[in-house]
Amino acid sequence: MKLVCPIAACFLLMVTLPGGFSMGKGTSDLALLLPDTLRGWKAAREDARYGRDTLYDYIDGGAELYLSYGFKRVINRTYVKANQPDMVVDIFDMDTSQNAYGVFSHSMETVETTFGQGSQCSEGLVLFWKGQYYISIMAYPETAESKKALFDLAKSIEGAIAEEGPLPALLTLLPHGALVRESIRYFHHHAWLNSHYFVADQNLLHIDDTTDAVLAKYGESKNRSLLLLIQYRDVTAARSAYDNFVKQYLPELSQKKSVQIEDGTWTAGHLKGSLLIVVFNAPKEEQAVHLIDEVEKRLAQKGEGHEK
Repeated sequence: MKLVCPIAACFLLMVTLPGGFSMGKGTSDLALLLPDTLRGWKAAREDARYGRDTLYDYIDGGAELYLSYGFKRVINRTYVKANQPDMVVDIFDMDTSQNAYGVFSHSMETVETTFGQGSQCSEGLVLFWKGQYYISIMAYPETAESKKALFDLAKSIEGAIAEEGPLPALLTLLPHGALVRESIRYFHHHAWLNSHYFVADQNLLHIDDTTDAVLAKYGESKNRSLLLLIQYRDVTAARSAYDNFVKQYLPELSQKKSVQIEDGTWTAGHLKGSLLIVVFNAPKEEQAVHLIDEVEKRLAQKGEGHEK
């Protein structure tokens, strides 16, 4: 089966189911995480499996998201029961817990921990991540019986994955005050920056699979600033990216730490060794500068040793 879906809708169209074995990191067979039956639902057909070379056969138009996060493989299973909606399940092996969190963060609208290390539940749909796995379970239209089964499946697969995994280290540098936690987005590809805050068609900030990037919102809904942190592989790469960003995006930043742009908001930028700190859309200059200062304080507290 080939799925054709835009990136924005991909999360609502893709899904996953649970299992009954407790597996350590990187189980060799994802099917061991899935039960044969649950509450009368049975596997309808042979499992479908896809790797990096075949993911486009399954998700035409959405594969880029997973591939940009180090995707290794996915197993898909459909469960059926008479007079009940099918339950479609996908377990994505994202290789690391940081990548699993990153994929999950793109669909995060609320902060929940009902399942795994972070979850999101809506009618007929459960998304969550644990360890190196991103899990989606869908049974739609939802019935009272299918909702119970869906939650039991989520609990089952959560229990089958024995190990949790660390969050991206860059998240520890986000200031807590006024942080909108559900807005946090972690990525390695500049397209995902543009999907949440458009900067340019070109990759001005040189974001790639050697960088870690985090974008988060701060403040009240009508006046939210955006904080972007990018960790480069070294100081030279960070300097090259920042110089290019300033030259192409806002040359005034070469002379000032913060600049007011045409819409009245403030943009600020600062390079701290191999870490780039940028604030967009700040309603006041002091708010933009404050966010940068808070990141630097957290760096100092962590003793990361970033050079000025």
